[in-house]
Amino acid sequence: MPRRMRRRGWREVEEAVRSYLSLGPRLVGVKIRREGVIEGELLFKPERPMAYCHMVRLSASQGKTFVYDMSDEDCPHAVVVLGFQGARNGEEWRVEPPETRSLLIAPLGEMEVEPDVVLAVLNPRQMMDLTVLLQAGHQTSLPVGFRGEVACAEFTAKPYMEQKPNVSFLCNGSRIVYSDYRENELIFGAPPRYYAEAAEAVERVERTGGSLCGCRVTDVPPGIIQQLERAGLSKGTDYFFGKVEDRNVRLYLNKDFKGGLNYITVHMPMKLSSEEEAEETVKRLRGRLRKPYSAGQRGYWVDLTLTASARELSIDLLNGESVRTAVQAFVHRISQDLSRMGIGA
Repeated sequence: MPRRMRRRGWREVEEAVRSYLSLGPRLVGVKIRREGVIEGELLFKPERPMAYCHMVRLSASQGKTFVYDMSDEDCPHAVVVLGFQGARNGEEWRVEPPETRSLLIAPLGEMEVEPDVVLAVLNPRQMMDLTVLLQAGHQTSLPVGFRGEVACAEFTAKPYMEQKPNVSFLCNGSRIVYSDYRENELIFGAPPRYYAEAAEAVERVERTGGSLCGCRVTDVPPGIIQQLERAGLSKGTDYFFGKVEDRNVRLYLNKDFKGGLNYITVHMPMKLSSEEEAEETVKRLRGRLRKPYSAGQRGYWVDLTLTASARELSIDLLNGESVRTAVQAFVHRISQDLSRMGIGA
């Protein structure tokens, strides 16, 4: 295999992004090479000719690694798109110049060289969450281009040539002819630095939100304090607190990546009779809750939280009524789940 890559910890990047997105499939790294398959890599060649999109799926779903050349490629469009040979079918996005001799496809966490493109097989909700991470601190939108044809051009060639992310909703070839992607799956392809930035954003979110570490109330502008008090929340040291539907709640204001008060954590602690009961309750809740909701344990206590940006929650911090509505919705949702599970306060 190629020499060991030391610049970045791709395993840590993959673990951070997959954990945040609750992503089952692996992230897949792709290296487009101008050298052929060497003897020590022959065991990674596919047993029979196979389409590039199918190898990507097997790498994502089963953790397989492939090193292959043009003789192993089963899709005539991919031969051109990936740069094995010059254009003849008029593909809009393709690897240029067409000097590709071989490709390395592997789970990102097992890459020993820096990939040219990293791929994620996602559902729409996961795509939404990843987009929020990628856009953190940026004012511009994330432009993409797709045609629903020749998916490998959309999720590999375009990001490779333009050095920008792109989304593919796949094509009939990848869904029916060569592979079996599900109807709710899409592929997000991007240069590796975008995934590294996403992993860094996850760390920042965990520091400012997931850890329930809020700004000191004295750092919050008076106008926001006044509106939170109108919403029925009192000032603590680094959080606001109150009762909603007879449940104790706390609200933390967290700074975003530019220093603005844009991230909010609503926290509802619940004490149970034993650590064992708390542990079991958290396990059951994690089977029901999806981001931005989460559950954690502290001894006898279960911490139920909602962490998201003010925009995601449709909250205007200078409008106490919008804050009250969002907190009430959180408590109501959690209370319903607890009731269905037969768990009281």
